[in-house]
Amino acid sequence: MKTRELKVARIGNSRGVRLPASSLKRYAVGSVLVMEERSEGILLRPVGPAFEKLSWEDTAREMSAANEDWSEWDVLDADGLDSIPWQASMGRRVREKRTPYGSKLHPRKEAIKRYEVRWALLDPARGAEMAKTRPVVIVSLDDLNTRLQTVTVCPITSRLHPAWRCRLPIQCAGRPAEVAVDQIRTVSKSRLGPRIDSLSNDEASALRRLITEMFGE
Repeated sequence: MKTRELKVARIGNSRGVRLPASSLKRYAVGSVLVMEERSEGILLRPVGPAFEKLSWEDTAREMSAANEDWSEWDVLDADGLDSIPWQASMGRRVREKRTPYGSKLHPRKEAIKRYEVRWALLDPARGAEMAKTRPVVIVSLDDLNTRLQTVTVCPITSRLHPAWRCRLPIQCAGRPAEVAVDQIRTVSKSRLGPRIDSLSNDEASALRRLITEMFGE
């Protein structure tokens, strides 16, 4: 979590701070803020419902109890993402010739960029892995995306769990959705379909922080 020191200025009998314009824009702050007094200090947030993230232990407990079954045939319909157009033929799908890691096989006509949202064929899947055809966000570095035959992705779902610490809320093609960082994986480029969206700079920054928090400690 990014922190910064703010200078407290006198305003009559009260005190005030100047909030950075970038932070106001990121959190869509209007003319009113909500102040919450907590044991660890004061929290300022935009007006509207607030979802406090669970601890990692409580998140794991809730996820285990939810027992999400991504192998169901109607998962994509339940996600509400099936109406996003799929316009490209996937050809031979996931079958491809063996090739030395990182060597060029069949160069794609368009570059794959970090933080793009693309369709991906995630089958075959096992157990609790996300399955079927669904949007994913590319999280691997562009230097790797350019040279390797694989990319690292996080699947996207519109099954919203705002309190789960491992899920990042985003907008996917204008729809509320979540990036499932707990389902991060490396896949072949041959699994990818067309680009349908990309993360905003703020969403990308939040995703980097969450991946670091989850896997970097």
